Amino acid sequence: IIMMIYFIINQSFAQNAEFEKAQQYLQQKGEVYFKFTVNTSKELLKLTRIISIDNVSGQEVYAYANAAEFEKFVALEYPYEILTHPGDLIKNPAMYDGTKGIWDFDTYPTYTEYETMMTTFQTNYPNLCEIIQIGTTVDGRKLLFAKISDNVSTREQEPRFMYTSTMHGDETTGYILMLRLINYLLTNYGTLPEVANLVNNVEIWINPLENPDGTYAGGNSTVSGATRYNSNNVDLNRNYPNPEAGDHPDGSAWQPEALAMMGLTDTLHFIISANFHGGAEVANYPWDSWTSSQQIHADDTWWQFVSAEYADGAQTYGAPGYFTSVTSSGITNGGDWYVIYGSRQDYMTYYKFGRELTLEISDTKLLPAASLPDYWDYNYRSLINYMKQVMYGIRGTITDSITGEPLEGTATIAGHDFLNSHTISELPFGDYYRPIYAGTYDVTYDADGYKPKTYTVTVTNNAATILNAQLVKAFSVKFL
Repeated sequence: IIMMIYFIINQSFAQNAEFEKAQQYLQQKGEVYFKFTVNTSKELLKLTRIISIDNVSGQEVYAYANAAEFEKFVALEYPYEILTHPGDLIKNPAMYDGTKGIWDFDTYPTYTEYETMMTTFQTNYPNLCEIIQIGTTVDGRKLLFAKISDNVSTREQEPRFMYTSTMHGDETTGYILMLRLINYLLTNYGTLPEVANLVNNVEIWINPLENPDGTYAGGNSTVSGATRYNSNNVDLNRNYPNPEAGDHPDGSAWQPEALAMMGLTDTLHFIISANFHGGAEVANYPWDSWTSSQQIHADDTWWQFVSAEYADGAQTYGAPGYFTSVTSSGITNGGDWYVIYGSRQDYMTYYKFGRELTLEISDTKLLPAASLPDYWDYNYRSLINYMKQVMYGIRGTITDSITGEPLEGTATIAGHDFLNSHTISELPFGDYYRPIYAGTYDVTYDADGYKPKTYTVTVTNNAATILNAQLVKAFSVKFL
């Protein structure tokens, strides 16, 4: 009994010490990073609505919380350990200071230099690149996209593709890789046929830094002190409407960064997209909201195919053991890893009729800058291969059979599509794009005021199948 009392007292003192550490972090950074263990996976379904789970390995859980979230977690009486915040692990990360070329991508840009780099892309390649500001952050920093196309100022009959990175501000590998990808596409357009084919046939949108307030929480001159959450202490990857948990799954108002992204995707239909993270190495495909035993995506086979293509490339060109920290294959259904609500991946896939992948590309969230060129070499081939997928599958136009007028309509695969997995056609061309795994499918085309029409089509992987649908108007008969 005495030993048990001694143990309980020691545990109490230990938790008090951890609680004090947590309060210091919350006061300084507005968030705390910690780990604890669970007994069953079912516990995670409750915890994911309270804190921001970051990683799960067996029974060990890593998570972030703001002050309100941490208070709810502590009330559950889990023993926990406060960890050094990932954004504080490198005290003096190599920042661009003008003494060497920023285009070597082996230093982190200051925030001012980031803006300069983005505008320089447009200045140097005005026919290929346009920099578009879609909004501002809580603290007034810019949310910038590089739009890349061979006729960048003209809407063409081609699919849209989107990459965004670092909605968690302390996960910075993707930030630099996206800057380098923009540079790679623009500088190699005239010399690499693979790049020219992408730029000529796809409208590419790349946002390197989705949470600049988090990345530059320590000031515009350093990424040291970066935070996961935005300046309102909200996790942006829990802040989107969710098909399972409703409009506000995190209980927070939509943040300026999320609102800007939702505003963009309300007006532009992205066929395929991905968002980049760190802290693990895995291709995470839909759904985040359900385990695969609860609900898979209609195109689960396609998802596994393209995720494996990305992971295989990363493993082939990466260092030994790269892209195996979560699964040996390098891919996972999101919910099978751990369920979350409010992710951008599920928002884009469910509400926007798209296909979004979450790519975790470095176990270390804030890499030493000298390592960044290595991670580019590990990933750039996979980055390009995933982009190519937007040109494959079933594609074509939906038009009026008599006039040829382009129509806004839907393309739905009978006996296959559910949970908004169908695709839509857009004006001014009536064009549609439907990524899908190889097979033979019955595709039904529909538009308001027209009779539905079904075609049978055979698809092969990594190739485009063209199917143009002409619809007949549905005439109503009036009886006098």
